[in-house]
Amino acid sequence: MFDYTYWIWKYTQSEKYEEMEGVVQAINSPDITIGRVVLLNSLYELESWCTSIIVQQSDGKIIHSRNLDFDNPDGMRKITYRANFMKNGEKVYDAVMFAGVTGVYTGMKKGAFSVSENQRFPQEHDRGAIENLLMMFSGYKEISWVIRETFEMCDDYDCAYDHLKNTEINALGYIILAGTEEGQGVVISRNRKGAAHENFLNVTNGDWYVV
Repeated sequence: MFDYTYWIWKYTQSEKYEEMEGVVQAINSPDITIGRVVLLNSLYELESWCTSIIVQQSDGKIIHSRNLDFDNPDGMRKITYRANFMKNGEKVYDAVMFAGVTGVYTGMKKGAFSVSENQRFPQEHDRGAIENLLMMFSGYKEISWVIRETFEMCDDYDCAYDHLKNTEINALGYIILAGTEEGQGVVISRNRKGAAHENFLNVTNGDWYVV
């Protein structure tokens, strides 16, 4: 049987796909093929549901909470873990991860910012899922990979906001960003080319939380 996902992977090789190949080699099981790992890393582009909330308390502290839902909760629960990303022996950030997935859907950089990603459906959902995959295999980045890039390259809320708002992506989505200072919280409704809409924390206007 023709393994089309492997062909797609060979056609679109990049750092993240090389990392997926490393996952396959490390597991070293006939059940774990590069095609299956690519499919696992396309979960968001195919189907997911989520909710996130940012709250500014009366003392000014920011709370960022979320749930992370997928079609197979029992199966996903078994492969969910919390990872510490290290560089030169130092912790850079931590994230809630799924085994075999290289992108980040939920993460926190201590003293700087936190990010979560929620699903935003196109008007024609079935057509939108196909468009997501076509754009991914045309070289556009997954939101989860852009979030990972943000944690690796940004050390403050403003840098994270700029990167998450403006980097081109392959699928629609809600990117929820929280900082450590009063007023640092936003839900960015993303189109593929930029922000469609933004909701900010603004206690002065009565917006002490965003969902």
